Amino acid sequence: MDKTYYAEKGLFVGITSIICAFYFFAPTFFTLKSSLIKQTGKIEHLSIHYTEVESSRGSKSIKSELKFTLNSTHSFYVLMKNIGYSRYNERFEELEKQLNKSEIATVWIKESQKEEYKPTVFQIADKSGNVLYDLNESKSHSKFGFLISISLGIFGIGLYLRHKYWKRL
Repeated sequence: MDKTYYAEKGLFVGITSIICAFYFFAPTFFTLKSSLIKQTGKIEHLSIHYTEVESSRGSKSIKSELKFTLNSTHSFYVLMKNIGYSRYNERFEELEKQLNKSEIATVWIKESQKEEYKPTVFQIADKSGNVLYDLNESKSHSKFGFLISISLGIFGIGLYLRHKYWKRL
């Protein structure tokens, strides 16, 4: 068994995991409310879509998407969540009812994404200002991914450093 080979693979996995953590998860996880802008308008084209997704290993799961537009912007707002084998996302169904009832919504997005077609949604409020989807809920998925990626990265790099520099007494 060549320990050097596995230590080098651990270094590669560690560095890749840390890069992924900062590229994919950190921009959402470290977004401050002060860097967000509000976009308000009448809700149009509100719908929920359920799609069966197949992984590379052949297992299947269901992805739910809550999609809508506002008449005041050209953006398409999407909330996504993988709901496993369930065919119903209670959270999105309730959110759809509340948005239909309100008819007008305020959406918080990053100022740098205001011209994008599908900006990241950080918060949604109804016409009376009641928050329906908050900043913490939007960050929860990024928090988990960031912590797992950073942990895997530290483990991989630590494995390499332990093999390279740790001397047995």
